[in-house]
Amino acid sequence: MTTYNNDALLKMANSQLGYAEVNGASKFGDWFGKTVAKKAGYKDAAWCDMFVSWVAHQTGQAAHVGQFAWTPDHAKWFEKHDAWGTTPKPGAVVFFDWGGSHNINAIDHVGLVESVISNTKIKTIEGNVHNAVVSKIRDSGTIVGYGYPDKVREFQQTQKNDTTAITVQAKQPVDGAPNPDPIAAGALLLPIALIVAYAKKHGHLTKVLAPLAARFKR
Repeated sequence: MTTYNNDALLKMANSQLGYAEVNGASKFGDWFGKTVAKKAGYKDAAWCDMFVSWVAHQTGQAAHVGQFAWTPDHAKWFEKHDAWGTTPKPGAVVFFDWGGSHNINAIDHVGLVESVISNTKIKTIEGNVHNAVVSKIRDSGTIVGYGYPDKVREFQQTQKNDTTAITVQAKQPVDGAPNPDPIAAGALLLPIALIVAYAKKHGHLTKVLAPLAARFKR
């Protein structure tokens, strides 16, 4: 079974504790606009999800954590990858709705689960809380759900294996007969065509084709 490197992700997130935006802008938004979105407007935008994306990118796990600035889309991405649930675990991406609706479309905020205190309480690392990266204790009342990067990785690996199996199956011969190679077939037919053309030109076509005709009459 594939695994997910929680330690690297959380270590990188912890290294940013205490970082605060300057004049309404963050380095995470600046990075996201230049690297992921490749357009302006992110430097001074809400950056909680861009913080998570940055941490994932720095640890080489962007493909499993996702690269998003909009939290509902990020949650739906986990859902699409069969990696969404309500059970907390370290390294999971946790999504919040401050209104307590538990509706994906109402998600306001996102962070990383650092540790699980109980079934209803977790310790997190979050960006853009009072304009800074902080550690918080959160209860389940505002938690919509969790995205599991390890499950994304398993999902992607399964999809890759299924694609490989389909490709290999398509290349198998039918009833034990090898699939004709167009180039090889062309190379085989070329000498025959030349022989026929030569025989026709010199009036020997009937003589050349006679053995073939006799063979088909058998």
